[in-house]
Amino acid sequence: MNPSNLKTQQASRVSRHRKRISTGGAKRVEVTVPLQDAPLVKAIAGALRSGGEEAELIRRSLHQRLTAPTAKTGAELVAFLRASPLTDADFATERDHSTGRSADLA
Repeated sequence: MNPSNLKTQQASRVSRHRKRISTGGAKRVEVTVPLQDAPLVKAIAGALRSGGEEAELIRRSLHQRLTAPTAKTGAELVAFLRASPLTDADFATERDHSTGRSADLA
């Protein structure tokens, strides 16, 4: 068998497989993780892929832990800014008083 022909057949099979997966609503992703975490990531991906109650539980749990909470009130925003590591930093906040440039609006 011609090695070139074999590579073409393999590429065609891979392409059909990826198209079938994509059509089924899945997305192929590649991630880099520490070696000891690879089995964990594979297990999570497998559980999510299989669907069901376990997948929903994993999604909810990860979503709660990984998404940053959004400020819903002004008080929360003020608390967030006061907790910022830049709270005590001195910034030059003086306004530039030079005249602006003219704009041709015609």
